[in-house]
Amino acid sequence: MIKIRIFYVLVFPFFFVLSLYAQRPFSLPKQFSVSQVIKVGSGEIIQRIFVDGDKIRVEGPTGIQQQINIIRKDKKIIYTLFPDEHIYFEHPIKEETPLYDITPGDPSAKWTLLGTENLQGALCSKYLMESKAGKATFWIEKETGAPIQIMPEKGNIVVVWKDYKVGPQPEDLFVIPSGFQQIENYSIDPGNKEPGQEEKKPLPLPASPHQVQ
Repeated sequence: MIKIRIFYVLVFPFFFVLSLYAQRPFSLPKQFSVSQVIKVGSGEIIQRIFVDGDKIRVEGPTGIQQQINIIRKDKKIIYTLFPDEHIYFEHPIKEETPLYDITPGDPSAKWTLLGTENLQGALCSKYLMESKAGKATFWIEKETGAPIQIMPEKGNIVVVWKDYKVGPQPEDLFVIPSGFQQIENYSIDPGNKEPGQEEKKPLPLPASPHQVQ
């Protein structure tokens, strides 16, 4: 059995945020790429996100190792890759499972325009979003119509978008590279497990963005 460290907590925070809120004052194209900076307290995680229709790729550090997640809604499969080990495993997407998406959400969400503000050298519309899930402040760049910063009221988290580019993404981003070995039996290596301590069960990939907390 191969032991690997698996971390999912901050893999999809932006998709988690956006999936909660419909009727928002902006829209995103079906094809784009962006660098996502997740600031948690004094720490920071940088990820790359690639979206092409029903295909999504998120790559970057999660915990102490590099990880790539490829969501293939067209194939109903989620691939999780560990580049350092050249291994990957699959998670099926079930019919009843809410998919990782940036379009569905809470139709009762209320958006309040707070004015305009310069952020990252760009003029932005600043909104307060209020929904059943809580409150968050959005900065929407006027030129591109994309959110370049989101600050939830709780959680001490700030999500920043940089290098946002609209357009088709290379197909090879959404397939398993050659030389990667598929694994089925795996377990979490907690790192500091005491001798004789029972081994933990695998940490499952959240079934929907709503479970990433």
